[in-house]
Amino acid sequence: MEEMKNKLEEGMLQIRAVLDVINPDQLKEHSVALDQWFWKLRDAVEEAEDAIDEIEYYELEEKAKDYKVSDWGSPLAKWKHKVVKSIKDVNVLDKSVNQFTHRATLKRLKKAMDGLDKAAAGTTKFLEVVRCLNGATSSSQKLEHLASSNDRQTGSMLTADKFVGRESEKKRILEWLTKDTSVKESEIVPRANQIPIFSVVGHGGMGKTTLAQSICQQDEVVNHFMVIWVTISTSFDATSVTRKILESATRKEPSNKHLEALQQDLKEELNSVKFLLVMDDVWEEGKRDEWEKLFAPLRSGKNGSKILLKTRMASVADMAAKAMGVARDCLILGGLEEDENIELFNHHDYSHFKKSGEKIARKLGGCPLVIKVTCGHLQGNMSVDYWENFLHIHLEHFKGSDIDIMKVLKLSYQHLPTELLICFSLFPEDREFHKEDLVHMWMCSGLISQATSDSLNFEDIGEHILADLTRKSFFDLKSRIYRYGLDQEEYYVMHDLMHELARNVSYGECARITSPVKFKDIRDTDTMYTLQKIIESTKSLRLFHSRLRITFDFSSKFGKLKHLRYINIVDMSSKELAVCNKTREIYGEPLPLESIQRLAIYHVCGP
Repeated sequence: MEEMKNKLEEGMLQIRAVLDVINPDQLKEHSVALDQWFWKLRDAVEEAEDAIDEIEYYELEEKAKDYKVSDWGSPLAKWKHKVVKSIKDVNVLDKSVNQFTHRATLKRLKKAMDGLDKAAAGTTKFLEVVRCLNGATSSSQKLEHLASSNDRQTGSMLTADKFVGRESEKKRILEWLTKDTSVKESEIVPRANQIPIFSVVGHGGMGKTTLAQSICQQDEVVNHFMVIWVTISTSFDATSVTRKILESATRKEPSNKHLEALQQDLKEELNSVKFLLVMDDVWEEGKRDEWEKLFAPLRSGKNGSKILLKTRMASVADMAAKAMGVARDCLILGGLEEDENIELFNHHDYSHFKKSGEKIARKLGGCPLVIKVTCGHLQGNMSVDYWENFLHIHLEHFKGSDIDIMKVLKLSYQHLPTELLICFSLFPEDREFHKEDLVHMWMCSGLISQATSDSLNFEDIGEHILADLTRKSFFDLKSRIYRYGLDQEEYYVMHDLMHELARNVSYGECARITSPVKFKDIRDTDTMYTLQKIIESTKSLRLFHSRLRITFDFSSKFGKLKHLRYINIVDMSSKELAVCNKTREIYGEPLPLESIQRLAIYHVCGP
């Protein structure tokens, strides 16, 4: 057994070394056959990882049985402390095959070893073919070499609060927010109580969100408005958006699910409150009836309340104004001016690269996100030769189109260090993350290696990775202000263009299933039944995060998932929790969760 495991680990190391030096996007663009070959190598490694992971699971199960039930105690924290300690202390290589009785796992281990042997045998030929492909793209290869051979320490990155230009735009919006419109509003609609809407329209990456964030932090806004911030994206219906607004206003997840109840709750919350509702990333240009349902409870707000809407399409601004019954007030946000472009690019000291830097800044146009990401990339490659090659090879035909912008973002992605590259993943669009949750997800997915540092633990390494990705603008650190500035919360999001990049580079290995609108009222029992079937059929599941109310016996389902490391349940029936507590399925032996590294249940409600 020990010999088989060692052979697997050696084979995995060999193939991982090959995968680390391959550019999968280049293979995908130039050769379908090579791309399929590349995937076979990855599949072989993943199958081997699952086989070893399964052995570790059973080893931990045996070790957990050595504990006396009386020693575990009832508190979850005490139980998990011992289990996590066993995970850290266990050595999976010190058991003989006679002590291991799970024949199916042995069979899987042998199958994984055979597959890995076949894959490893073909890596030499694979690399030869890839070298031929690289020879056909020598210009790109030259730039890659310049990047990999430069080990100079990078400086600090652009900070999220660096705001360049947009002074006239900011002034216009602040004047609109602070002007007294009570007389005008009462003359136009004495009964309907329309809320004025101001729309900021611009292409992705132009800084619409940054502009709005800057405005929301101004004293004249914080001291006079209750700021409510919601991100809409492509999923638009009155129920879900009303729910988001209510949650942002109260900082609590609404207990009601139906539109009528949500509208009443929001109406009571906003009654006689002067609010500023910021609607970010809005795409819906139709569904006027949904817009009108959404606006209905907002009309109860105090006179002087406002709505600031941000979108890529002017047609969205038109629809919102029509649904509210107000005249359209719109600002088209273009690119930065050339001097502002250069100022943003030169936010850090580029004294040795001033000439090349200004050429690059001018060539990039006025898209702030592209400038920030490019700066983060170039600061990792501080040589004049590299900057000049970047300008003449990758920006020669840059015209600022969506395709051009995506090419620049992808180049920055491809040059991320490996430990950052594997952590930049596809997340649900506009999902907000807190540092602790994101780092634990990486840890439980096996994406963080302690080989990068002998002095730091996994959590510290994860926080450093998150900080690096944020400095390079792959994540944005945001702050949300509540209750007239009395409360503030920090969270991370992925810019919508970065989400498009993540979808692009993960094509073929990630999928998201979204429910059609016609199924939005599906019964909870049907949803739970479907979820149970998905859990039962997903044998290699490592992370489970659910915002649904869990009403089934989750312990019996999760207990069979040997690779599961992370469980995050936002809402759970008190009946199910009581059953788990009574039968010791959480705290005691019957629930085989020896390999779970994080278990979180945030809200327990009635049956």
